[in-house]
Amino acid sequence: MSLAEIGYRIKDRFISLLNDDRKVVKLISRLGFLGLFAAIIVVVAPTSAEETTAQPEQAPIELVETITAVVDTSTPTPYASPISIDTSTIAETLTVLSVKETTTPLSVQPKFTIKVPSTLTIDPRATTKFIPTFNFSGSEFVLACINGSGVNLDIAGKRQTSDGISGGHIIVGDMTTSLFVSGKSSEVLNLLNSENGLFAYSANGGLADKTISIELVAMTNPGVKRSFCDSAKSSATITFRSMGLELGTVKSGITLK
Repeated sequence: MSLAEIGYRIKDRFISLLNDDRKVVKLISRLGFLGLFAAIIVVVAPTSAEETTAQPEQAPIELVETITAVVDTSTPTPYASPISIDTSTIAETLTVLSVKETTTPLSVQPKFTIKVPSTLTIDPRATTKFIPTFNFSGSEFVLACINGSGVNLDIAGKRQTSDGISGGHIIVGDMTTSLFVSGKSSEVLNLLNSENGLFAYSANGGLADKTISIELVAMTNPGVKRSFCDSAKSSATITFRSMGLELGTVKSGITLK
């Protein structure tokens, strides 16, 4: 028997049941039909809904390449070149504070008024001595050339080298036997008289019978050069004199009345 005949017989049987005059048969047939219809709805309806429901499209995932930038936020440390000073040669090289191209001694040198003691009495065993107050006048700018015969000279900060350019003045040769100081006359005097005055000391023996010579040169601007000292027209000399005391000196007696 073919499938078509089987289907035809089932259909014919179903129709005959629906047309049967017996109420019970009609009721059972109708209930069966309703059950079959409900089963078809339950099975077919969700599947159809799933097929017809539009599925939301997923947004494509965009791959973003992350780059971490390293930024150097550190502030560069400013570097200031120090003043390079070689005390053995700088006196031969012009050092200028002025913006002018040249600094030279005045063509006509004035006569400076210099007030310093010509003789300083010291203990014969003394190796150090502060020079009393310097005083001079004669020019706005001056170069003081101070030389010690076996005597070292210490200006400004004592026991430390003060060579350099500062506050409009120049110091070269501090703590040596040849000291050069240049600037305004008032500033040079302040330096010579600061911290108890110019300090003289001897590395070999005492100061007795040793000398210090001072030469003053009027300048167009502050500047140091050893040859400038040859233009000096004003000078002074300080001599250290021993008190004349010896270890065997005996004081004479005093008669009281």
